[in-house]
Amino acid sequence: MSSQIVAIILTFQFFISTTFAQKNVAPNLFYSTNELKTDLKYLKNKLENKHPGLHLYTSKSNLDQVFDSLENGISKPMTELEFYKHIAIISSMIKDGHTILLPSPTNINFHFSMSHFLPYHFAILNHQLFIDMVYTHDGSIPIGSEIIRINHVEVSEIIQQLSTRLVRDGYNLTYPNWILNNYFRQYYSFIYDHPSNYDIDYKTNGHVFTASIKALPIDSILYYRQKHYPNKTFSNLPNDGLKLNIINENNYAILTIKDFHNDALKKDYKQNFKSVIASFFEQIKNSQTETLILDLRNNQGGDIENGVYLLSYLLDKPFSIVQKYYRVDKNKLKQCKGPSLGQHIPESNPFKGKLYVLINGGSFSNSGIVASCLQSNHRATFIGQETGGNPNVIAGFTKDITLPNTKIQVQIPTKQFVITDKLNNDGHGVIPDHNVEPILKDILENKDTVLDYTIELINKTKKDK
Repeated sequence: MSSQIVAIILTFQFFISTTFAQKNVAPNLFYSTNELKTDLKYLKNKLENKHPGLHLYTSKSNLDQVFDSLENGISKPMTELEFYKHIAIISSMIKDGHTILLPSPTNINFHFSMSHFLPYHFAILNHQLFIDMVYTHDGSIPIGSEIIRINHVEVSEIIQQLSTRLVRDGYNLTYPNWILNNYFRQYYSFIYDHPSNYDIDYKTNGHVFTASIKALPIDSILYYRQKHYPNKTFSNLPNDGLKLNIINENNYAILTIKDFHNDALKKDYKQNFKSVIASFFEQIKNSQTETLILDLRNNQGGDIENGVYLLSYLLDKPFSIVQKYYRVDKNKLKQCKGPSLGQHIPESNPFKGKLYVLINGGSFSNSGIVASCLQSNHRATFIGQETGGNPNVIAGFTKDITLPNTKIQVQIPTKQFVITDKLNNDGHGVIPDHNVEPILKDILENKDTVLDYTIELINKTKKDK
């Protein structure tokens, strides 16, 4: 249920071997105004005929005005990336987290293979941009520095330009912020292209400096990343998608679920969701653990049946996870079939102890559904940041389309999930009971601010008894 296009594109298949890359053919073709308008009309038609949540947050008249404005703005030929930048604002207008626009595979693969990128990893905190990892041969810009301008463009303007072209569920901003915290370099290149050099104004120790930084190819970035951060894990490891850590001396356990996708768990982590989860809860029962921390941070979703299976070990009464499904039929929403409808029966001996759930902007799609069910059943205390996934209504069962001329990729959902009640939808995710934001110092020291806060809260609760 999470965005498969993003999973494919943004995990960076760094060493793609393609014919066009070998021939060094840059995707810089200009498309005529007629070709661009044809693509825009094609996109509008597909959205109107397929998307069940197209007007959940933006009325038809307002969205029509957006498309009219975009069409009127096509006054001259554009390259694919120029056109992408022009139309990508549609994502933030529709406000559906599963409606995704990305450049063509040809464009992305060429640049990942042939172009150079900004050699840093960034943390965005309170609309400010900080370097938290350096992927260069030296420390020209110290780690922890705040970036003020990149190539003479204010960081506030850069973040605004990128954010308005990113997906989100409703009025939620934690999801686009999470995307930028993980994929800033990639999205920067989509909008600002691939300069060979970056003039960067930065602040450190209260003083502002300027540095000229050479862009690096992906293989160099990977080399310096491994060299500078040998103890960090940047790839998926076997048995790491689902983890259980029982702290016997404090009588609590931490259950981390990185993914609900069966395919990803099998391929990347060599794990089977149901068998692993069943064994984990058997261990929790045998250890007589009283408190469980469920970590759903950065979990982009997956198979809804796995969410149901997890909940069956956490709830002691019958529960529902999706009330209804809808699809578009002759320009109207029509109720339809979908997975995991109706009441679900808990396991015979579910966990009944204290439950804390860690969430953030990356808790999306099925993670949001699981969090919503736990919240509506008053089962857990939530700690962290607002989920990226909406707890009331979302869309899924996506279909990938390709615009006929520019070949820009678009992911369009075909079913709407009513999780609770659309009338209660305020356009926000699950709001934590304890809002805990990481600070720069903790990020640089690799401290888990949210988990540390939760453990302190557990210990305090025990002392107060």
